[in-house]
Amino acid sequence: MASEDGGAGPRDGSRPGLRFWNRLSFRLAGLFALVTVLAVVLVGVVVYGRQKREVEDAVGTQLLNIARIGSLLVDAQLHAQAVAAPGSSAYARVQKTLNAIRTEAVLPTPIYTLALEKGMARVAVTGDDGAVAGTVYTPAPDVAERLGWTFEDGVARYTGIYRNARGTWISAFAPVGGEAGKRLAVLVVDYPVEIYLDRLNELQFSILYASMAGALAALIVGLVMARHLTRPISALTRGVARVAEGDLSHALPVRSRDEVGVLTRAFNGMLEGLRQRDFIRNTFGRYVSPEVVKTLLESPEGLRFGGEKRVVTILMSDLRGYTRFAEQGDPARVMEVLNGYLARMTDIVVEYGGTINEFIGDAIFAIFGAPIPHADHAERAAATALAMQRAMTEINDTHVARGLPRFEMGIGVNTGEAVVGNIGSEQRAKYAVVGSAVNVAARIEGSTVGGQVFLSAVTYEQLRDKAEVLPPVSVELKGLAAPLLLYELRGLSGRFAQRLPEATTEDEEQRDVALALTCWVIDGKAVSKESLAGEVVRIGRRGLAARLARPLAPLTNVRLRMTYPASGHESAEGHASGDLYGKVTAGGTPTLIRLTSVDTADQHAIEMLLHPGTARAAGSA
Repeated sequence: MASEDGGAGPRDGSRPGLRFWNRLSFRLAGLFALVTVLAVVLVGVVVYGRQKREVEDAVGTQLLNIARIGSLLVDAQLHAQAVAAPGSSAYARVQKTLNAIRTEAVLPTPIYTLALEKGMARVAVTGDDGAVAGTVYTPAPDVAERLGWTFEDGVARYTGIYRNARGTWISAFAPVGGEAGKRLAVLVVDYPVEIYLDRLNELQFSILYASMAGALAALIVGLVMARHLTRPISALTRGVARVAEGDLSHALPVRSRDEVGVLTRAFNGMLEGLRQRDFIRNTFGRYVSPEVVKTLLESPEGLRFGGEKRVVTILMSDLRGYTRFAEQGDPARVMEVLNGYLARMTDIVVEYGGTINEFIGDAIFAIFGAPIPHADHAERAAATALAMQRAMTEINDTHVARGLPRFEMGIGVNTGEAVVGNIGSEQRAKYAVVGSAVNVAARIEGSTVGGQVFLSAVTYEQLRDKAEVLPPVSVELKGLAAPLLLYELRGLSGRFAQRLPEATTEDEEQRDVALALTCWVIDGKAVSKESLAGEVVRIGRRGLAARLARPLAPLTNVRLRMTYPASGHESAEGHASGDLYGKVTAGGTPTLIRLTSVDTADQHAIEMLLHPGTARAAGSA
């Protein structure tokens, strides 16, 4: 026996033999059995109490929700008529509503309402198989107290488990109509809980059987478990240490089904929960700044539906020329270009503390000052706009090197009061901003040409001491009663000091030409069928000057077609251009038009017009 104790002592006789009750393995086995029994009993007691509380909470909460919704479905005026005349059509209609609620909620007992008469609660309206209207309602003491509170303060409540002559129940009350302190009726929902109590009794026996089985198993396998007990505990210790260091990559193998196995599975479950938390944080962080993620995920109020009025700054941006590229380009490359652009702009918005509310195709809708309040939200938005335009220059350099077209971006910034908050449903929600400030920002963005940042007068007033702007432009925008003063932002001083690069001589270079021109006005998304004839008298990479049959108002969007001369095009005399798109920047004669979308072929043709000798030399080479 002494040699078979699984480690009680050496077999060489160097130590005197120990009686079995003095052996460490036996003590460990007995201790393990005792701890197992105590643990099972303790867990059982806790689980039993918790299960009982959860039965009350779960059933009570469900009944409370049914009662609240049911009270909203019951017409208070109609109910008052039903109380006054039990046999009336009003009574029948309220009764029908109660039966419908019962059917929809799959309740085994009828729903009824109580009304106070001379300090006593009486049944007012009940379902088909319920108590007779006018019957005195005699509740249990605990129920009477909570019911009285609901009659008094109009707050919906549910009871704990109580017993009466009809069985064991949980009830919920919700007021029907009236004002606080003057509620005349209460909707009552009862539910029998005997089946849950039977299950709890079964749980008690299960705990007892588990305790006995655990003690017996512990005595039998105690020696083996004593040898191997520390192995999974050590693994758990190492796993917890890795988690503390931020390593969530290693789950532990579950080698048993006992408490250690349960603990190991719980550890793995915790590990998965931490991974999901980090995944949510990292994924959400792709759309908003890290401090926004922290607020929304860690604050109890962060994900609550509802809104509040707040002064915020809205930034709207849009690419010029991308739509044509998307229509004509390879889908994979189109999405690659768009995702690269949006990724860069997203980094900039997040860096300055903004929240990207939405991507609308190639347009970006960002908000500053919500959900994280920043006192300098206008300055952050302006700095973001400048940084985005600066980044656009680098993006275009990369595009040109890859043989892709250049794009230009217009940005509008407006400050104003808006309603911000979470909207949607439990399945899908969104942090939204609503108000005229958003519409004005969109209108301002639509007034820009590529490379411009326009500030509204409200935004400019908050940045007057820091913003470097050009003289204001008064524009009349669709949907707005009064004209707006817009300021073109060129730079900022202070904490976010930066400025837009000056246009190069090459970009501003223009050449006198005489090219036949046909022009169509674009109103919204529709191109006018009526065309205007004209002549291009001066052209550059970014714009042109033209004499048109009639003047066009500034900010008018236009579609253009030119006819290139034989000396300016390699294929044929009088070759027509493709569709060019632009925006009128100055009316009169000549009309100045900023080009917003030019395809690669027309870019090459314009380059030949500007440098005919260089183009011919390149072509001959």
